[in-house]
Amino acid sequence: MHFDAAFTHRGYLLNCAPARATDGTWQPYVVISRSSDGELVANRFFPTDLRFPDEATAIAHARDWAVRWIDASSVTI
Repeated sequence: MHFDAAFTHRGYLLNCAPARATDGTWQPYVVISRSSDGELVANRFFPTDLRFPDEATAIAHARDWAVRWIDASSVTI
């Protein structure tokens, strides 16, 4: 099943597409860029042992982390 893994939050674009591991689990990953110009702000590789049984849960984990990271930075573009 394909899930939409792109979101926006406070002027940022979050690409939360996870990687599929050889054992069939999903490893979360997120790339954060500015919506205005596409400038890369951060990319987050999560620990290799952090895996989820389905794609949607991995996407939700990455999105939640990214939203909290942006909100904690107190930066709005």
